[in-house]
Amino acid sequence: MKTIPIRKTILATLAFTFSNWQKLLEVSIFPFLMSLPLITILPELMIALQAQLFGVGEIVAYPEYYQLYLLMFDYGYMALVINIYRMVISGNNSIARLGVVLPSLRFGRFFLLFILLTIAAQFPIFISPFLLPVIYFLLIPISLNLVSIANDVPYKKIKLQLSVQLRVFLLKLGVPTLLIVLVTLIGANEFTFWTSMVIIIYWMAISFALCYSVIMANSSKQNL
Repeated sequence: MKTIPIRKTILATLAFTFSNWQKLLEVSIFPFLMSLPLITILPELMIALQAQLFGVGEIVAYPEYYQLYLLMFDYGYMALVINIYRMVISGNNSIARLGVVLPSLRFGRFFLLFILLTIAAQFPIFISPFLLPVIYFLLIPISLNLVSIANDVPYKKIKLQLSVQLRVFLLKLGVPTLLIVLVTLIGANEFTFWTSMVIIIYWMAISFALCYSVIMANSSKQNL
């Protein structure tokens, strides 16, 4: 495989979003309900976190059950990503109504790989934040297996040319970075901040799944 067309993938991501916006809203219902408890305590949680880390204001107790709400939020986020990966690769009929994702062997495998990748990606923060993009870049071949697992494909080692890996990196993280910069330059308020975060979540999942489909299609052709 020689390349991934960046412009075509961007257009395909936008086209998929506009063509399937109703289904995307539907599969967001269950993840939203799972995230709702954390959203309701988020202001209180942020105050407690700022007080502990930066000494801002008086030290206050964390909200009750906040750890449980964090786990529910993570479950909802992974459910949303799994649903989007399945929509892109296997079609709208491959997902449950309202985006419900129940505990299963597939979810367990997805959860394990997701947690391992999250730990690996966040570890460099303790050394230097500038290493974070490098680690994300290096983890892309392994991360593609999240799309595989979501679509019931066994884990396997995926090899990418550096040019292909760079293009996947730019599509998944470069575009969201540009959006954040644009929002910052315009002047971010609470509404624009959360809107941009929602857009980024959907963008990263859809574009990454589209990159996966192109990579797998080209790999299949090379193996013929």
